[in-house]
Amino acid sequence: MMRVACLLALIALAILIMTALHLDGATATMFSFIGIPALAAALVLYVIQRWRVGAFRRTPRSSTI
Repeated sequence: MMRVACLLALIALAILIMTALHLDGATATMFSFIGIPALAAALVLYVIQRWRVGAFRRTPRSSTI
């Protein structure tokens, strides 16, 4: 799941770079309809994966002290 999140984030980043290099309506539309949803899906998958690992608990699972 983490690899899929990274892939989606890289897709969004590639489209963002294309948008920065070619400032026209087509790349802006591509970023709006492909880049932003890909980035949002990447963030959702990342948060779900971190939740499953236990990153959002108040007390840690194991103590190294």
